Amino acid sequence: MLGWDVTVAVLCAAAAHAGWNALIKRGRDPLLETAVMHGSVAPLALLAILVMDIPFPQGTARLCLMTSAAVHVLYFHALAGAYRHADLSFAYPVMRGTAPLLTAMAVGVLMQEWPQPLGWAGIALISLGVMTIGGARAQSLTAAPRRKALEWALLTAVTIVAYTTIDSIGARHSSNAWSYVTWLAAVEGLLLAGVVWMHRGRALLRYALNSGPAPIAAGVISMTAYAVALWGMTRAPVASVAALRETSVLFALIIASCVLKEPVGQTRWAGACAITLGVIALRFA
Repeated sequence: MLGWDVTVAVLCAAAAHAGWNALIKRGRDPLLETAVMHGSVAPLALLAILVMDIPFPQGTARLCLMTSAAVHVLYFHALAGAYRHADLSFAYPVMRGTAPLLTAMAVGVLMQEWPQPLGWAGIALISLGVMTIGGARAQSLTAAPRRKALEWALLTAVTIVAYTTIDSIGARHSSNAWSYVTWLAAVEGLLLAGVVWMHRGRALLRYALNSGPAPIAAGVISMTAYAVALWGMTRAPVASVAALRETSVLFALIIASCVLKEPVGQTRWAGACAITLGVIALRFA
């Protein structure tokens, strides 16, 4: 059963996750926005590592961290690709909705941690609700953009499953989830900025200089939210926490409607109800 501390913490992290995704979507260039966001966090993470004398993870945790950093770079490229072809309210639910069931199976196979029946029901309800919200938006897209957005969103989902599984293992083998994520923020941010610099060159620097402090704040919020999720995975079943994290689509739906002024209809709110029932099922699984 998920404790109230884990449930509330992960729900707050989900809200933060939806917020930084909205910022990427609102940015002029999703890939550059992402690179600035996470690249700017790397120096802050390195400073924290020096000040707090956080040791580099060893053994399995080190291997997981390095692998996850590479997967995250692919994830951010796929994420930017999805947002180039569709609204937040379509791309975000598709990429997040397909991940929980796949994550549950991956964790079950690799970690032998299978959900209980009520847990499966909660995961399925959350996935159904998330996909319902995304499917409602798909009807308003023409064939070509819908196909492109779907391809990128599904690739993003695969990377989500990969890094969630890898990092849950890494966090459990590390001294604690917070030190693991601090090092991940440093390595991932530097790697992502370096890869984007190789492709976009000075455009990245110009974008960073014109972006102001918002991407830095969003990057800190993003990594903090992820640290909360990984902390939850050290205290509760990984599949349940991963599914609970996808309630971020509820907050994305609200942001899409109120901030981005994207259309929201009854079908999406029905999906939101399914997600809510899924959260309740996970809480008592």
